[in-house]
Amino acid sequence: MRELLKSLQNENEIDVTLSMSKVIIHGYSESDFVYRENLLSEEDWPTLWEKEYKPELNKKFINALNLQIFDYGHSVRFGNFGKAKYQIRLIVSSISEKGDIILNGYIIDREQQFVLCKLFISGTGGTFGSKVNLMGDGFKRAGKELARQMNILFKRGRI
Repeated sequence: MRELLKSLQNENEIDVTLSMSKVIIHGYSESDFVYRENLLSEEDWPTLWEKEYKPELNKKFINALNLQIFDYGHSVRFGNFGKAKYQIRLIVSSISEKGDIILNGYIIDREQQFVLCKLFISGTGGTFGSKVNLMGDGFKRAGKELARQMNILFKRGRI
């Protein structure tokens, strides 16, 4: 198993999915959080959340992950690669008011539908800015943290 995990660095692409279906944001479910923000805003928060904010958080995470993994000297790319042999499934557990995020992840062999490794990732939020900006800082730092863990995995075959 360790050799298989080390060999992931030789893949061209690894698919990454990021799910917020079970997230608790500022102590509320995702739908309750969006509803409360919509009550406080003159903007159409449900549409902004789905069409702009969530995709932007995902993009910040993936960009930070890819830049950091490249800086570690690896050429594997992470992103939306539906035909990739391996997938990292990330489930966002919580997002604090400061933008700190906690994710649970699983590296999966798609052909065998087998979990190769479980991951725990966290990212510290920001200090200044809007709620979404603070979350963005957390997602960027979590992307860098996943890159750090993948770098260790590529070298040792375990985290």
